[in-house]
Amino acid sequence: MNVQETIDFIESNGKFGIRLGLESIGLLLSELGNPQDKLKCIHVAGTNGKGSVSTMLSTILKTAGYTTGLYTSPALETFNERVQLNNVPIPDDDLMQVTKKVQAACDTLVAKGEPHPTGFEIETALAFEYFYEKGADLCVVEVGMGGRLDATNIIPSPEAVVIMSISLDHTDYLGDTIGKIAGEKAAIIKEGTSVVIYPQEKEAEDVIVSYAQSMKAPFTIVNPDNICRVSESLDGQVLKYKKPGGIAGLDTFRLKLLGEHQILNCLTVLNTLEILLKKGYAIPTSAITAGLSDVTFHGRFEILHHDPIILIDGAHNPNGIEYFVKNIKTYFPGNKINLYFGMLADKDIDLALKYLMPVTGDVHALTPENDRALPADKMAELIHREYGKNVNFYDTIEAAVDSIDLSAEDRINVFVGSLYMIGVARTAIVKRLKTKEA
Repeated sequence: MNVQETIDFIESNGKFGIRLGLESIGLLLSELGNPQDKLKCIHVAGTNGKGSVSTMLSTILKTAGYTTGLYTSPALETFNERVQLNNVPIPDDDLMQVTKKVQAACDTLVAKGEPHPTGFEIETALAFEYFYEKGADLCVVEVGMGGRLDATNIIPSPEAVVIMSISLDHTDYLGDTIGKIAGEKAAIIKEGTSVVIYPQEKEAEDVIVSYAQSMKAPFTIVNPDNICRVSESLDGQVLKYKKPGGIAGLDTFRLKLLGEHQILNCLTVLNTLEILLKKGYAIPTSAITAGLSDVTFHGRFEILHHDPIILIDGAHNPNGIEYFVKNIKTYFPGNKINLYFGMLADKDIDLALKYLMPVTGDVHALTPENDRALPADKMAELIHREYGKNVNFYDTIEAAVDSIDLSAEDRINVFVGSLYMIGVARTAIVKRLKTKEA
């Protein structure tokens, strides 16, 4: 198989759908010699913030000298991004080699009469096998969906568990209340494993704390009083760490990631590092500050161009949109944005629009590249009906990018919504800007 055939093999197994449960992934990994049992992992669950926290942790650990695996989903622009070593996506040759091994394991299972693994189970097995083969010291593993029955929960005993912000999402699979969803996500906590809990609604916090106690797992609830923002600009923000008895020598530092929401995400990272430091990991304060000042996370309040501003943000549910709007008001006070928007139909689009419209001038509707997307013309109809705005809509995301007026230097052009739109938009924007420069 060449690299495209390799990716096609993995993604074609999406036809086996979403299979919640650990039996199939357990059988697949057993055929591979259970590489996950030989890895040290940090397991990260939650509705929002998983990617930011995982990327910050990976960057700091890499900076501290650890060979660090990072497994996230979905990819933004290329499949290889989902599996990274030291923040570098898996090379095509390694992807082909490891996938060949996983495919052989799949064939063996089917020959035994077992169900064919799903695409996500194959990706997860691929990641664990790759990290094992490359001798990863630590792996940051992001839950795909939920937690209890997610394929990543095959991890036997993580070095630390992180539970990020929880809100209503994937309710068909995870439950229709915050408490039910919190229960699914808390179930990645293993007996005796140290847990960091992002500040939650009381209903979610009570469920997570109760589960941690039942597993005799020591837990830390992130305290917002332990950090504050000193200053912010479009180049980053300066934060002050104020936790008594926390990380020695850490005081004021720069975080490259933009947005108020990243402040508590960063503090969650610092609380997780405290666990690792207590376990004996050598993570100098200089590595922490260097990592945070250098970290990049594509597609999350990311500015790709100035004069005019072109900004992309994969805020794909109302909670994420709410934070996005707060950030717009912080960095561009009093300004209306030129909004390019697309969302999956199973999200709460009405609530997302309620947050967005007060800061929006012109509106453009796009269709994310996913079967669950709300078509752009339907989105345009919805916005016109509810808010009286005339909305442009496009056949392709690339056509929307081409509509940006680069001569209108005072405009704030924003692509926000589904990651299945943001990745394609990012690729098209970068391509157009390179063409302009040439």
